[in-house]
Amino acid sequence: MKRPSKFTLWYKVAVVMILLCLLCGARDFHGQERDQERDEQRRKKRERAMDRIVHIEEGIVWTIPSAPRLCDELDIQRDRVDIGGCTLYCEQEGEGTPLVLVHGGPGATHHHFHPHFSRAAAFARVIYYDQRGCGLSDYKPGDGYTVDQSVDDLERLRQALDIDQWVVLGHSYGGIPAQCYAIKYPENLKGLVLVCASTGLHGQSLPSRARDFISQREREKIAEIRTTPGLSTAQMVYNNLLNGDWKRQSYYKPSRERMAQMIRYEWVHDSNFNSTMSESAAEVDLEGAFIRCPIPTLILEGKWDMSWNTGKPARFHGNHPKAKLVVFADSGHSAFEDEPKLFFNTLKDFIIDLPHVPAEELEQWKGYLVTWRQKQQEKKASLLGAEISPGEAQAIEYFEKTKWEILRGQAFSDQSTPPHAFLTLISAYCHKDPNALEQILPLVKRQQFKKLSSPQVRTKMLDFVQVSTVCRIPVYSGSPKESDVCAVYTSASPDKEIDQAFSFCFVEGAWRFAGSTSDIYNWIPQARQVEAMTRSILELEQEEAKDGP
Repeated sequence: MKRPSKFTLWYKVAVVMILLCLLCGARDFHGQERDQERDEQRRKKRERAMDRIVHIEEGIVWTIPSAPRLCDELDIQRDRVDIGGCTLYCEQEGEGTPLVLVHGGPGATHHHFHPHFSRAAAFARVIYYDQRGCGLSDYKPGDGYTVDQSVDDLERLRQALDIDQWVVLGHSYGGIPAQCYAIKYPENLKGLVLVCASTGLHGQSLPSRARDFISQREREKIAEIRTTPGLSTAQMVYNNLLNGDWKRQSYYKPSRERMAQMIRYEWVHDSNFNSTMSESAAEVDLEGAFIRCPIPTLILEGKWDMSWNTGKPARFHGNHPKAKLVVFADSGHSAFEDEPKLFFNTLKDFIIDLPHVPAEELEQWKGYLVTWRQKQQEKKASLLGAEISPGEAQAIEYFEKTKWEILRGQAFSDQSTPPHAFLTLISAYCHKDPNALEQILPLVKRQQFKKLSSPQVRTKMLDFVQVSTVCRIPVYSGSPKESDVCAVYTSASPDKEIDQAFSFCFVEGAWRFAGSTSDIYNWIPQARQVEAMTRSILELEQEEAKDGP
């Protein structure tokens, strides 16, 4: 019998090996498919905000459960980095292109990125940190907490870590400092990633949909929680989450342990940090800044991010026309948590294919930004610097005449324009009319703002009105839009130098009073805060009226 040749034996062995590899590969492929199917089934079983399932906790939960800090479970490098005058808590994992994560808030922490961004460590050097005044970093305000300070802190962190260029990722509020960093330090950026980020475009992402999935019963319970005496802020937020408040930003319902982690580790900051930084962020106006930006930019949005209106992704993309926009169909405010596989595949493709930005294109954009900043300053001063038109002069004359008629006893009620709303406010105080005051200033319906209807405030307002004159009034050529804000400028000095701005916001079809300030060029932050509170009060009233007694 003829013995097979060595070639024939090797050939047969090779064929068997190939068949085994194919078989294993097929088994592995089908195994992956089964894993994906199981993951999909688990996701489908999880409660979503849009399911509108109502859960009301019995009584008040006074004890927040203990929960492990996720960082402690990770094999990760931990450091305290001295950036000069302040030490920032910093973690790092992975190798490759540096990717720094700018957390939201203002007042959140890096913990929100755990454990999800460990996936990115497979293709990048991931850098987590707590901003100054937050989490485990120093609570040192320095000259005062501001967005610009946080941008400079980020740059000093880059220098301390000896990084040439990096990709900056901003999530939620973190999108504001991330974008401002790109404007101030563009040469140090390889790429910019904006995840469900604040736009820096005044009012264009409002009104929020945050309460759309929260039932009336849940809203009533949350209102009860907020008026419960003896609750700390942490206890109040935890109870709110248990009773449906998680639906404002989460796509899937978090577990109780996850809620406890959010309270214990993800909303930790210096006193007044949130309010101070919110005011600073509200002053940022980035409209037009990125029209010619050559830096590779990726915008990642969740379709069900209820922090904004449905038009937000398109408007944001409009301000970053060269960016790539990806909207995740089954995600809320944290797409990296809701659709991790798709999110990190998208992020990986972006980072590994980052093109080099030609120096001349970067210089051209920097030159454009010089002009853009000049226009921003001109925009601020445009109303105050322009000549008074005949229409504005007529409006000022009408205002002053009607104001004195009100002070002599005539009632007035009209919220069709900002000056008319101002006159309505004066009339409400002058005639001690609580109903009229609630219409023009809904904040007085809240217990913490009751002082705004007090006799002391009334006297102060009327004394000011009598010695002041209106100097500038915005004249609208068209119909106002929801979330429009504007100011009426007054002077209490004989030379009529403007010293006060009375701001108004257009909410639910009428102009409402949004506060006054002597900072006549920076009245918008206060107006936006009052607008948000006003909108919340009116929405709650509408729901109560819809449900009946």
